[in-house]
Amino acid sequence: MNLYRALRRGTVLKALAGREPFHWVRRQPGVMEYGSKYGRWAVQTAGLSEATVVLSFGLGEDVSFEQALLQHHGCTVHGFDPTPAALRHVAQQALGPRFAAYGVALAAHDGHLQMGLPPADAADQVSASAHAHYSGPQGRLQVPCLTLASALAHCGAARVDVLKMDVEGAEYPVLAQALAQGWLQGVQQLLVEFHHFLPGLQAAQTRQAIAGLLQAGFQTAWVGRTNHEYLFTRRGPA
Repeated sequence: MNLYRALRRGTVLKALAGREPFHWVRRQPGVMEYGSKYGRWAVQTAGLSEATVVLSFGLGEDVSFEQALLQHHGCTVHGFDPTPAALRHVAQQALGPRFAAYGVALAAHDGHLQMGLPPADAADQVSASAHAHYSGPQGRLQVPCLTLASALAHCGAARVDVLKMDVEGAEYPVLAQALAQGWLQGVQQLLVEFHHFLPGLQAAQTRQAIAGLLQAGFQTAWVGRTNHEYLFTRRGPA
């Protein structure tokens, strides 16, 4: 998997040029990939149960990963996505009573934010971003947003065991805030897609975020095929 990532899309050359972070990962026992080819993530399955609380930010039109957590482990999943297309898709799925969806974005402040829609030629037409510098005539959305701490209160969760962020660039200010405020102390698994490949975002932001997570007691347990999706687990007891 490490070699595949290195060779895919010239990742190793981009890494040497400083345009792409690259971490050689020794995959942990118990780490399993769930979801479709598009919506695939990995999770440490040891300890997952009906008592596990999952917060998933960024659902898009693929909740196959969240469905797998529900079906195989019975986790409680709170899903957040402010985009109308994503909410319509979620409403059409039979996810059961242990899943709840909220039309709210994750941000470093409570209130509202402006999100730009992807350009017309983008393969993904759902994932709006408040941080990518999209150019062109595409529209914008004003959506409600919450910090991580406020999102926990909003869904009535006393804690979060597994936290997933696929938030189109918002991961950088959100992670910086969460680390500074100690909001990740109870999180045992953190799944993040880093979006330094979007216009206006930089690989240095991803390197800085990863360094902060490693310093806070996380370790890299898995990196996806695109080299953008990461699973971090706790090195020891939280």
